[in-house]
Amino acid sequence: MQRPIGVTLLAVGAGLAGLYQVYLILVYLGIASFNFVGKNVSFSDAQWGAALWSLLIAAIWFWVAMGFWNVRAYAWSFGNFISLFTLIWGFFAILFNSGSVESETIPWLLAGAIYLYLNYPGVQKHFMDSELSRMTPEQRAALEQLQAANMAAARAGVPGAGVAAPVAAPAPGMAPAAPAPAPAAPPQDQPPAG
Repeated sequence: MQRPIGVTLLAVGAGLAGLYQVYLILVYLGIASFNFVGKNVSFSDAQWGAALWSLLIAAIWFWVAMGFWNVRAYAWSFGNFISLFTLIWGFFAILFNSGSVESETIPWLLAGAIYLYLNYPGVQKHFMDSELSRMTPEQRAALEQLQAANMAAARAGVPGAGVAAPVAAPAPGMAPAAPAPAPAAPPQDQPPAG
């Protein structure tokens, strides 16, 4: 399997994001402190909710890093999800005083870079091609049959197949439905109600 340098950097970046979330767990529990440009960020009481969320985010980052390393298709979709979630989580951590701009800068930069790279043209195709190369001939044949059935359904105008169904023509011998009448305007000589 060929792993491009960009995908290797994605795996390293996701691993670093996971490690930083582990560090944030220690900060939220009061075990470690964070010093940035002379400002000390520490908690005297354990912030259990924030620590548990950081643990969950760290686990997902490590799982996505493994998927990036193995060039798996699930890593592309979950990488998009967790990078956006990390950006949003950092915003709410600052909003509700569970963190500071200094403590959330590194996750924001890593998550933002990963999100931007994942959505660069051609990156998703590489992950999908890698996943297709792992399929057995039977799986490929089933996928081709599924795609052919979806295309046939779309051409036939089946609702939900991606193409709007045509409007049914009136039955023979029936007059087409008349358009709905426009609402009547109030008479000009009476004052409006109200």
